[in-house]
Amino acid sequence: MAEQETPDPFTQLESWAERTERRVRAKRRWDGVARKLPWVLTGVLVVGLLALAVPKMFEARPGAAIGSYPTASVPSGISATSTQSAAPTDPFAGTPAAGYAKGAAGITLPKAAAVTGFTAAQVFASLQQVRRAMIAGRLDDVMLTGHDPARLIPMLAPNGRAQITGWFKHATFTSIATWIDPAVKLDPREQPRVSGRVTYASVMVNGHRTLRVTTNFIWVYAFAGTQNPLAAVHDEVNWEFPAVKDTRVGDRGMWVGDTKVYSAWIDCAALDRGLIAPTRPEAAVHTASSEDPNALLEADHTLDIKSDCP
Repeated sequence: MAEQETPDPFTQLESWAERTERRVRAKRRWDGVARKLPWVLTGVLVVGLLALAVPKMFEARPGAAIGSYPTASVPSGISATSTQSAAPTDPFAGTPAAGYAKGAAGITLPKAAAVTGFTAAQVFASLQQVRRAMIAGRLDDVMLTGHDPARLIPMLAPNGRAQITGWFKHATFTSIATWIDPAVKLDPREQPRVSGRVTYASVMVNGHRTLRVTTNFIWVYAFAGTQNPLAAVHDEVNWEFPAVKDTRVGDRGMWVGDTKVYSAWIDCAALDRGLIAPTRPEAAVHTASSEDPNALLEADHTLDIKSDCP
């Protein structure tokens, strides 16, 4: 994550180049609930690719200046992109997040319509379930500072809960949830800034009709009492709902499918423990990337980025 000079609140830094730039890339593929998730960390920007395979029928598939950064592809289906925005305020001033909506207001859902195998009412209920899961994973204090997934896990299909619960025991949950490092404090005056896109479509998963809701969001957190006040997580998650017909009772509901994630402007040492904290001033400097660090906070930035963490 390369950086350059920007307006306040970063004028106290001698230059953007003096800020730490790190990336981490992790890849996972599930071939069954008994398989353990590999956890691979390679630097300060977090990049993760989690491929979850729920029971067999839901086996997961593998997944510059601002204005010229690589953008993410849009999946086919019916989409809605965040429409709410906020007036620029510190500590977000001078970054793309300055205009992002506050908290859950940044999650805009598309209009529910019938798709193959699912009624409009079923689509509506699924979209609402995904929204609740996103809030529980990225915005709820019970998760952020309490480090407790108790509100998220019950939203999943019964047969998928044990697998996701295991993620929280091994710091492999970062594609769906945020834990703030206890060593730092969120700014009590600021809600996280949120922007992204929600898309849904009817697809076949291993021969089974499934409603897939794909979310692609950037979550930017503000911290108090730190020289570098921001840290961000950018994720893309496939939330999958199998059609009830010919589906076991325990398989009915919401599953986590393929995911990708990276974190920007973060502390690698904290991330190694699955925690989010802003870059520390004393951290070593890495300049492997020439990309404007602000671009990493753009909601449409590609999640397929290189790692430059030590």
